[in-house]
Amino acid sequence: MAPPNGAPLRAAKYVPNDQQHPERISRRARLLTPGFSLRRHLGVFTGLALGAVVVAGWLLVDVRARDLWIVPAYLLVANLVEYAVHRLLMHRPLWPRALYRGHTLGHHRAFHHDSMAIAGVRELELVIMPWYTVILYFAAVGPVAALVARAFGRGAAGLFLLTGVSSFVLYEGMHALYHLPPSALARLRLDRCRLFGFLYGHHRHHHRLARMRWVNFNISCPLADCVFGTKEGRSR
Repeated sequence: MAPPNGAPLRAAKYVPNDQQHPERISRRARLLTPGFSLRRHLGVFTGLALGAVVVAGWLLVDVRARDLWIVPAYLLVANLVEYAVHRLLMHRPLWPRALYRGHTLGHHRAFHHDSMAIAGVRELELVIMPWYTVILYFAAVGPVAALVARAFGRGAAGLFLLTGVSSFVLYEGMHALYHLPPSALARLRLDRCRLFGFLYGHHRHHHRLARMRWVNFNISCPLADCVFGTKEGRSR
C-alpha cells in the first residue's frame, strides 16, 4: 500500500527487480507458447469486445431506470464467479485441468511475490487469460443476454452486456497492470495511487507460493475474499 502523505512507493519494494532472479526469466521463456501472437490475441479480444459494445448500445436504446439493478447484480455475481473459478479450478487439479495447468503450473511458476514484473511485452502471454477462455466467455454471454432480454427487456440486456464486457476488460487490465515493471507504473502514476497500491498488495500476497492456494483469490475487488474469510495481508 502507499505510504502516508502521498509519498511515492519505492519501486524496488513495490515491484521487485526481476534482474535479481535471472533463473525465473529463463523459466518464463520455456513456458511461452511457440507461435503465440500477442497482437493477434489482443486483436481478437478487442474485436469481440467492440462487437459486444455495439450490440449493447443498440439494446440500450430501450433502457429504463428500473433496469439499473442489473449492474450491481452482475458485478456481485461476477465477483463470486471470479473467486470460485480462481480458487477451485485454477488452483485445484480438477476438470478442466487446462485451467490448473495454465494458472498454477504456468502463471505462478513464472511470477512469485518477489518477482512480479514482466521482463518484456512477450511475457504478457503468461498474464492474460488464454484464448479459449476469452472465446468461451463471449460465447456464453450472448445466450445469457438473450435470456435477460426475454425476462426483463432489451434495455436490461444491454446493461447486462455492457457491464459484462466492461468488467471483463477491467479484470484483464488490472491483472496486467499488477505485472508491469516499476518504470511503467511510475509513468502511469500508479505508484502514487493508494487504491492501486492496496489492490496490488492484495494480489502480490496471493503470489506467495505457500499461500497461493489459500488466500486472496479476487483480482479486481476482494469482496468475496472478505465474505469467505480468505483475505490476508502481507504481514503473514
